[in-house]
Amino acid sequence: MMKKPTLTTFLICVIVAIQTAISCSPTADNEAKLRRERLRQFDDSITSLVPSVLDSINSAITQTQQTLARKQADNTITSSDSLSLQEYRMCLARYYWLSDHPEKADTIVQDIVNFVRRQDGGYYDKHKVCSTERLNALMANALQLQAARNHNFHREPKQTLDMYTESYRLLLQSDVKEALPKACANLADAYIQVNDIPGAAKWYRRALFLVDSLGLPEKENITLYMGLAQIYLSLHDFHSAQIYYNETERYFRLMSPQMQAYHINNLGNFYYYTKDYAKALATFKRMERLLIDRGMANKFDMYLCRVNLADVYFNLGRLAEARHCLQLSEPYFRKNGDATALYYCNTIHIGIAAREGNAAEVERVLRSEHLTHEMPYAMVNIRNQYLRRYYEQKGNYRQAYANLQANISYDDSLEHNRSNMRSAEIMARFTADTLQLHHDLALEHKNAMIQTANMKTTAAVSVAVVLLLLLVMWMMYIRKKQLQNQVNIMNLKLNNVRNRISPHFMFNVLNNKILKSGKEEASELMELARLIRTNLDMSSQPFMYLNRELEFVEQYIKVERYLLGDDFYFCINTSPDVDTAKVSIPAMFLQILTENAIVHGLKGLEGHKELHINISRQQDVTIIRVSDNGPGFDARRALKKGTGLGIISQTIAVTNEHNKHKMRFEIKNREDDKGNVVGCEATLKVPDNIKF
Repeated sequence: MMKKPTLTTFLICVIVAIQTAISCSPTADNEAKLRRERLRQFDDSITSLVPSVLDSINSAITQTQQTLARKQADNTITSSDSLSLQEYRMCLARYYWLSDHPEKADTIVQDIVNFVRRQDGGYYDKHKVCSTERLNALMANALQLQAARNHNFHREPKQTLDMYTESYRLLLQSDVKEALPKACANLADAYIQVNDIPGAAKWYRRALFLVDSLGLPEKENITLYMGLAQIYLSLHDFHSAQIYYNETERYFRLMSPQMQAYHINNLGNFYYYTKDYAKALATFKRMERLLIDRGMANKFDMYLCRVNLADVYFNLGRLAEARHCLQLSEPYFRKNGDATALYYCNTIHIGIAAREGNAAEVERVLRSEHLTHEMPYAMVNIRNQYLRRYYEQKGNYRQAYANLQANISYDDSLEHNRSNMRSAEIMARFTADTLQLHHDLALEHKNAMIQTANMKTTAAVSVAVVLLLLLVMWMMYIRKKQLQNQVNIMNLKLNNVRNRISPHFMFNVLNNKILKSGKEEASELMELARLIRTNLDMSSQPFMYLNRELEFVEQYIKVERYLLGDDFYFCINTSPDVDTAKVSIPAMFLQILTENAIVHGLKGLEGHKELHINISRQQDVTIIRVSDNGPGFDARRALKKGTGLGIISQTIAVTNEHNKHKMRFEIKNREDDKGNVVGCEATLKVPDNIKF
């Protein structure tokens, strides 16, 4: 028998019906999705420089203002309505930031910051976070734009870092977490600007992790590849940098015009620092054409391109074109108060004046500067190179040597950063392997539990899995300890090498000797200092391009020539089909062979002395021969394998283990027609595409 419905039952049914109607209503969720989608469309159009986007943004702002006025008259206005207006104004600020008048964005952004701080009775100032996710996203975007303005024009680097960090913290508590990787990339760029390479690497790695964990499209990694390339370029690890630049180039068509210009600019810097000025010129001209084609001829990127072109033209000896580029770019940086960019312009002026022997112009430029903050290491290093020519022209070898020591300190800091980066990379790979192993074990355990129906079997399997897990964890612990010990040993070896190859006492002795020597002897000592510095740099690399090895050998011979006398003849013969800039050999191999020929063959030899280096090709193999006219090769001494030949044989043995095509090395005596020994010849055969 059915009972009569009570009032309580009726009220419950009404409440359920109302909740069902609300849950089926598309208003709240759909409106939020439509709002986010419209804002995302505006951002994509702004990034792609769509001509009609300004009209669309202004139309949205006008419609929202009209809605606000109508609701205000009806007294139905909400905080969400006001927030929508500020979000559209944020889009307008982004548009102006990428336009010819970025200063128009400043007032809008400051108004938005003030708006956020007024909400909920000053909630943000009290709690350092906003009361809603939307407000957090709005404040984060405003801080990003303010930080980017400072970053581009090299203003207040510490404040820039603080704003980017605060923006990242707010995005973590916002409804646009997909913007986190870009925030990390911006923060990494800011660390690069203050010469903190390990800090920049940390934030780029975090960005890569966020792209993966948030399930974002692969194209989101494009800017991160560019950033990693820039880090390796800053460390002068050109091989790793080129890998990431090549990876970025594959996605070039997917980039926005601004990111395309950013990528090409960094690629031009890569060729500049590798001293391939012809490719650097072609790359910066490519950037110039892109900016003109995309209607960005009056934006910051064009002026940056022109000042970089000025430096490349200078290094190519095209001084008139270098001056012209400076005339086009300097006024813009002066107008915006970019002290760092003006410092770079003055550096190029100094280089031009020094090359023309115009000492008065160099002094005028130096007097005109009033530096207010520390300049980036790379720019200071470039200026020191240009000033060294000027000091040597004036005979001021003391100042020239001081500049050389400044560059040595810069290179030492790079080596320190390289050591930290190598250790961090090893531990990062180990952590990734550990996480993957944990994940695999968890899946295996779960599958075993699902497949087992019987309680006893389940318990037995569980115990077995637990025991196995404990065993694996114990093995992982032992492995981690071993790996940590290896990392510690590696760091000790690196520090030991750095201590061994940083003979500051030697440079102090040379410095004192230079100050007390005449002009000719001082010049000889300067050559020796350069030789020592180059030797230290090259000995820290696993391999080196052949053209750099040849340059170092020529520098080494220039110093040794004083000890060998006037009757010494040296030459390098390179076959036309050999591109020495693309052939890699183990670092210092050619120097070791040259030194062996001089020490064991030519020193102490009476009469005419000869040393020949011949480089040729045979199919896919580069052949390097070092020959002399000394007393010949002592087989008994060779069997003992001195330090030089021992290094060569061990390096070749290790390298050949990991390569299909093998390196070959042999040393033999040269004989005349009568069988008399007339010298020694060492031959090194290096296949193409060998991996070191």
